[in-house]
Amino acid sequence: MTPPLGLLEFLERSGSVAKAYEIQSDTEQLSLALGCQEDDILTASLILHPEHPPRITVHPWKCKPELKQHERHANPMQVYLLTGYLAQWLPPFGLPHLLQTEIESSVLRSPCLYVPAGMEYGWIAITPEELVSLTDYAHWSRVFAA
Repeated sequence: MTPPLGLLEFLERSGSVAKAYEIQSDTEQLSLALGCQEDDILTASLILHPEHPPRITVHPWKCKPELKQHERHANPMQVYLLTGYLAQWLPPFGLPHLLQTEIESSVLRSPCLYVPAGMEYGWIAITPEELVSLTDYAHWSRVFAA
């Protein structure tokens, strides 16, 4: 499976070894189809604050992320307008605009994680270390500024 061009370009430019897969499975059987635990399947949520830039939070797909004071979840239209992706398939990296990203620490204990690949049925298999690297705002803001 080939992820959307912006995401594919980011993965290539970063030297990522993450692999994208198309898994057509209903949500009840997804962990079985991926061969992983439920908590290894992650999602990215766009969080809005009235006085700060939007941020992405990465967390287990069946859990809601914690919100800080005055924050709220972006609605599906806001997610699409700000990222170019449908909310359900929002990847945590490779977005048109670099956003601060926070990863829930509990998800970093597994040897392999799955994150949305930006398109329906698309999943990226990734190590926790690479997920942290690909969402490193400080690093990528310097790389893309050059």
